[in-house]
Formats: sequence, C-alpha cells, structure tokens
Amino acid sequence: MNLRPLFLGLLSLLAISLSAQNTGLRGTLTDAEDNTPLTNATIILSGTGVVVASDSEGRFELDGLAPGSYELLISHNGHQPIEREVNIRAGVMLDLNGISMTRNLSTETRTSDIPTVTLAEAEAETDGAGEVANLLHASRDVFQNISAFGWFYFRFRERGYDSEHFPLLLNGVRINDPETGIAFYGEIGGLNDVLRRRQSAIGMEVTDFTFSEIGGATFIDTRASAQRKQVRASYAVSNRTYTNRVMVTASTGLMPGGWAVSASASRRWAQEGYQDGTFYDGYSYFLSVEKQFARRHGLNFTLMGAPTRRGRAGDTFQEMYDLAGTIRYNPFWGYWNGEKRNSNVARSNQPIAILRYDWSPADNTSLIFSTYGQAGKNGYTRLDWFQGNNPNPDYNRRLPSAFEDPELAAAWAQELQDNESLRQLNWASMYEANTINTETIQDANGIPGNSVTGKRSQYVISDNRSDSKELGSNLILRHSIDEHFTMNAGLDYQYYLGNNFKVVDDILGGDFIVDWDRFAQQDQPDNPNARDNDLRITNHIVKEGETYGYNYDENIRKFGGWLQFQYDINKLSLFAGGELNNTTFWRTGNMQNGRFPNESLGDSDKQLFSTYGLKGGATFKLNGRNYIYVHGFYGTRAPQFRDVYLSPRIRNEYVEGADVYTIKSLEGGYQLRAPKIRARATGYITQFENEIDGYMLFQPSVGVFGTQLTTGINRQHAGVELAVEAKPFVGWTVSAATNLGQYIYTNRPKLYLTLDNTAELILDGVTVYQKHYNVPRTPQTAASLGLKYESRRFWFASLTLNWADNLWYNFDRTRRTAGFVETFVPESDAWNLALDQQKAPAAYTLDFFGGKSWRFGRKYFLYLNAGLNNILNNQNVIISGRDAYRNGYANDPTDVRLYTSELIYAPGFNYFVSLSVRI
Repeated sequence: MNLRPLFLGLLSLLAISLSAQNTGLRGTLTDAEDNTPLTNATIILSGTGVVVASDSEGRFELDGLAPGSYELLISHNGHQPIEREVNIRAGVMLDLNGISMTRNLSTETRTSDIPTVTLAEAEAETDGAGEVANLLHASRDVFQNISAFGWFYFRFRERGYDSEHFPLLLNGVRINDPETGIAFYGEIGGLNDVLRRRQSAIGMEVTDFTFSEIGGATFIDTRASAQRKQVRASYAVSNRTYTNRVMVTASTGLMPGGWAVSASASRRWAQEGYQDGTFYDGYSYFLSVEKQFARRHGLNFTLMGAPTRRGRAGDTFQEMYDLAGTIRYNPFWGYWNGEKRNSNVARSNQPIAILRYDWSPADNTSLIFSTYGQAGKNGYTRLDWFQGNNPNPDYNRRLPSAFEDPELAAAWAQELQDNESLRQLNWASMYEANTINTETIQDANGIPGNSVTGKRSQYVISDNRSDSKELGSNLILRHSIDEHFTMNAGLDYQYYLGNNFKVVDDILGGDFIVDWDRFAQQDQPDNPNARDNDLRITNHIVKEGETYGYNYDENIRKFGGWLQFQYDINKLSLFAGGELNNTTFWRTGNMQNGRFPNESLGDSDKQLFSTYGLKGGATFKLNGRNYIYVHGFYGTRAPQFRDVYLSPRIRNEYVEGADVYTIKSLEGGYQLRAPKIRARATGYITQFENEIDGYMLFQPSVGVFGTQLTTGINRQHAGVELAVEAKPFVGWTVSAATNLGQYIYTNRPKLYLTLDNTAELILDGVTVYQKHYNVPRTPQTAASLGLKYESRRFWFASLTLNWADNLWYNFDRTRRTAGFVETFVPESDAWNLALDQQKAPAAYTLDFFGGKSWRFGRKYFLYLNAGLNNILNNQNVIISGRDAYRNGYANDPTDVRLYTSELIYAPGFNYFVSLSVRI
C-alpha cells in the first residue's frame, strides 16, 4: 500500500489545523460620539455559528477560524447595526480595532430619555425611599431593568438586601453613607443627563472596579470626556413629589488639546405634591472639567450638589385614611394664616467634590486614583412639646377606636369625617398656648440670682440635624497578565464625622424654652440635676436657632483592600478574589447630660472590627449565546454605628460583645444572549448570621423613650429570578420577569430594652420568638409582562403590567416574647392578632410609556416623552407597614384595639411628561 498520499494529506490537515489556531479576527467597539467602550455587543460571523459578546472594554475576539470570506454582523442595544465583509487568511489574526458605532435616534429616545427613569427618581425622593440601590443599579440586563423601574413603585429590593450590599462608586469613590450603608438619591438627584454613563455588576458576578460582595455594584463615570457632546434643555410636568422640572446640560466632548467640560443644572418644585400638605423645592448643579495628557494620563475634577427642601408625608393608621376618605391623607400639616403648613420639612445640602487621576503606564495596565470631600447640612423638622398635650392629629388617644363608649366613638368619628380641620395640626392653638404661658426661670443659664421672665413655649418646631464631613480616597488597578489572565486590585479609605444635634427652628410665638428633659423628674425623682440636658449650663435658656436636647458626634474610619484574578479561555471563565477591611468608630458627646454626668461628655471607647470576604465563580460558555454560571461568597461585615450604641443621643454606653456578622451566599443560573431574544434564570440563597438591630422608640408601658436592641439575628434570603426579552417581529418587543423569593428569620434572637433616662433594662436578653417570621420592607414576590413597539418613524410606545405580593410589615419584637403573651388565652383572637405578622394585600399597576423624536437637519433633535403610572388608579398599593405602639388604653394586653398598623400608600394614577431639545 502506498502511504505517501495519506501521509501528505495528514500533514496538510495538521498544517491547516495549526494555522487555524492563529487565524481569526479581533476588535474594539466604541461609541461614535464619546469614544466610550460598548459592553455586551453581539458579534456574529455568518456561516460559522460563532457568536461572541464584547467585554467591559469593548473588546472581542474570534479565533480558530478557517480561511475564507465572511459576513460580520455587529449589533448593540441603542446603536445602528454594522454589517461588514471580512477576509480571513491562514495564520493571520485580523485586527479591527477602532470600530465606532453610531447611536440610533429612535432607540436613543427609548434608552436615554425613557420616562421611567424620571418617575423612579421622583419616587426615590419621597419619604422612606431615598435610596439608590435599585434605581442606579439598573443595567441592560432584562431582570434588572424591570426590577429597577417597573417594580420600583412597590419599593422592591433585589433579593431583599439592604442598600449597604449595593456599593455605588461615583467616579471611583464609594458614596454609600458610612453610618448607615445607604446611598441616598437626594445627594445627586436632578442630574439625570450626566449620570447615564455607568457600569453595573449583577449579584456576585465579577467586576473590575470594586469587590462587590453579594448585591452587585455600580460605577458611574462623571468625567467630562465620557459625557455626550451636546447642548440639551428640557421641561417636565408631573403630579408626584414635584410638579415642574427644568434642566439644562452642556458638554463639549473631548476637544483639541485634550480638554473637556461638562455642566448641568436643574430645578424641581411643587407647591403641593401628591400627598396633602407636601411641597418640594430642589436645585441641582454639576461641573466636570478634564484634561488628558497624551494618551497615558488624564485628570478630572467633578463638583456636584443638590440643595433641597421638601415637606414630608407620614405613615398613619388605616382608621385615619378611612376617616379622611383618601390615601393622600397626611398628618403632618395644618392651615396657618390661610396657607398649608407642614411640620416635618426635610432639608439637605451636601455637595461633593471628586478629583480623579487616570494613568495607563502600559497597554495592559490602567490605574484610577480618586479622592473626594463632602460636607454639608442634613436634617428634618418636627414638633416638640414640653408641658402640653400631644398635638398630632393622629395621636392614638384621639382615635375613635380609643373610646370605650361606642356611642362616643361613633360621634367622634362622624366629627372627624365632617370636619377636615380636626384631622389637621392646629397651629393656632399651639401659638396661643405659647403666648399665654409666662414664666420666670430662676438661676437661668447656671448664673446664681439670674432670673429670666418671658413666654416659655410649650410647643416648638425642632430641626433634627445630621450634618457631616467626609473625606476619602480610592485606588483601582487593572492589569492583564496575558491574553487569558487578568488581575484587579483596590485600596480605599473613608473618614467620616457626623454631628448630630437638635436646634429650635421655630419657637411658635414664644420667647424661649428651657433645656430640660420633660421625663427626667419622673424617671429620677431623687436626682436634682436629672432634668438638665447639659450640666455645664444648668437651667439653660434656649432661643430660636440655638441647640438643645442632645449634641454628639459619630466618628467613623474605614480602610480596606481587595485583590481579584480572572482567567478566561474559549469555553470557560473563572474568577476568585478576597478583601480585608478595618472599621473603627466611637461616639463623642458634646453635652454633659444630667442623668449620666460621667458617661455622656467626651469620647467613648473605640469599637474596632476587622472583616474579610472571599468570592469566586465560574462561567461555562456552551457557545456564543448560552452561558451557565455559578458564584459564591463567604465573609464578615461590621455592624452599623446605630446598632451598637444603646442611647447615642445622651450617653456612651454600647452593646457589650458587639461583633461582626457573617454572610454566606451562593447563586447560579443560565443566560441566553441572541440577536432576537435575551433571557436569564438565576437561583440564589444567602444566609446572614449574628446580626444586630437597634432602634429608638417610645415605650408605651412606662411612657418614656427607650432603645430596643436585638442581637444574634439569623435570616435567610432564597429565591429565583427569571426574565426574558424577545423580538418576534421587527419593531416589537415582549418582555416578562418574575422574582419568587422567600426571606425569613431562621432563629430566636435575644432582646434588650433599656430606658433612655435611667439605663434600666426592662428586658434583659429575653428570647424573641421570631423564627419563620418574614423579613419586612420589600415585596418577596413580583412579576411583570410588557409589550413595546418601536417605529421606524422614531416613536415608541409600551404597556406594562406589574404585580407584587408578600410585602410583610415590620413587627414589634416585644410582642413576640413569652412574658408578653403569658396573660393571653392560647389561640384566642387576641392571641393570634398580637402574634401574627401582618401583610399588605397583593398589588398591581398598569403603566404606559411612550415617546417621539424629531430630527431637524443634522444637529437638532426634539424629544417628547410621556409616562403614565398606575393608569387604572389602583389606590390599594401599600408600600410600608409597621406594628403601631399604642398606649391609649388600660394595661390590658388582650385588648384587640391595641394591635393596629401604621401604613404608607403609593400614589394612585400619576404621570410624567417631558419635552427636550438637543443640539
């Protein structure tokens, strides 16, 4: 047999195979306007079945190709597709670097100006929803888009996590509040135009800008060169938190000489928002200046702020909503001089300045160093009273249900229904009480023989301030070791000083108050100094604008570092990383309290917590469209300042043995990326162990303020996220998503209840029977179905049905202790009512969004957008609920009237319409 032809054929096949290993194409995709990388673009090579996606730097690569001529198709959401013929030669890697994609006009309207963003912004500025965990965490992921915008109305939280598990980086620095972990939307609100350039990580997936732990992370790039080159002006009307908004933005893009400048300003205002008696007045400003030196260095300075005043709405009893006949009822206001006046006004002005330096010492290495400073004022006003009765119109002793006599209860309920003024604050009566209350204070201001005579106010408006100063730096390093192996690392430091104090904002017709605690003498009758809030100035005469009650500082220092490695080959991606952090905090008292003279003034002991985190994951690429992934995290976190100190307003005492808590989390799923369909299915389970939860409350049983502290809390969050977006026909998109979650407490923690003025432990480590109770504050089940049409004539319209269920109310831990229920008859109505956790009814909304774009010549664009939320006017959407603390009855815990809830409703039908022009 002649083996030569066979041998030569095998050699030829081997040569072709070896040459194919270095045969292919690669490239980098950027936006044509601002040169930013385009992530998750779909690259298809016709006739091969090969489909890949661009990475976070816009890069893609297809190797192992046979020589020949192919059709290359590139598509990216929001950009016009590219079709190009490419010729692949044996042994050559064709380099297509510098592919620029032009934005699509109709899609640009949909993605850049979609009104859901602004509707979510308005909702974020309402009471209790000022966090950005969902809103700015949104990305092009189908599930995140729906959860951030469609379910934001229900105050949905991804996987039920708190905001601290969603780090937000602004130009490289983390802006989550060091005290609470929350990233507050109000600090950057009204700047939509310049906050669009962002990267988001979903869950525990790998990210190259931070160690994101369990919730994901968001990086917002505010550099002037990253902003769209434009001049843009817009006006909007709405009926939610504000009714009018004006915004102007101008950005130069990167100019010759390496300079770029971007500026934006807006104003939002309303004489009255959706809730009765609310108002809004907010300004926002932004300036970013950048200089790029050659192609290796860049320096950017960003300054932004959002000074805001708004009248707040409060939660209240269902009984009051029923008497008022509307979910717009708000107990915080009443008429004064013929105008509506709100007693609870939030004010915030905390500008932030960031200096960012970018350096690329080599093509495979980049470094971002950012440093920032933030300082300003933050607070809210509320009524404070000393010798008078509780002036709040929804005070539980004023409710008809508090009356023992049914006839009197019915008569009073009818009066409340018929007379709106009885459901409001009576400003006139408070002014009158102050002006007729003349008193003489002996030894005033600690001066023997000094007497002060005047109108001593029984009612005042206090301003409860939380002013802060914050400094920090962050370093991010990215280094590609080779084409498969990448290293990311970072260091960060935060300095935080929070000054908490109370000021007389309005003395309401009086001359002064005396800085005495109204409960002190009843709590410590044998202590003559007990009533003075500051022994350094006894019998302190306090006038308008002066501090009283409490004054202390929160000192927090955080330092940490992280390291992460990624390994990518054709079918498999792996990553692993770790972090180490150090948190130190302590209290500094600025008053010497008369109840605790030796424990209130000066520095407390320092609390030091060292924590760590380990994270890793793998993604298996079945092909260019189908992916299977699994990620895991194990680590510890430090408790928050507010959960460690028993009564931080007046003393230094803290929880003995306060320690870090542990987080264990695992997620896995499947993802489909194809030109006409995108889908994701993810299962997750997260366990929190040894958490601490503390908060202040008014204790009805003894009639004074106290602190409730629960230690050793374990909980588990488990569920499934499903989402799909399909484009069955040209212009049509169908989307659907659901979250099926179960977030429950898994053990019986210990409860401590101490009184502020005596340090007496009313409850000392008693067991709370909360195992299997549901974690409150978010719907655990949600679903959405949407239909959208995009016309070639530059208009779009969408209709979305959203649904949410299993929103559980926050529950009173003291009611779930053995000592509380021992007087009940087991399984009686009172027993069940006292112990059962309350739940909001299932809720739904039908939302419409639409828009139209016009192009005039090559430079002028006009956009009209309209968003109609809850168009069926569903007025039974409860977004917050809690067990009420009621002390209006005799000491009979079996009285079923005690067990009511205080609620907040979402708005009914609401709208947002905007008109924008861009040059």
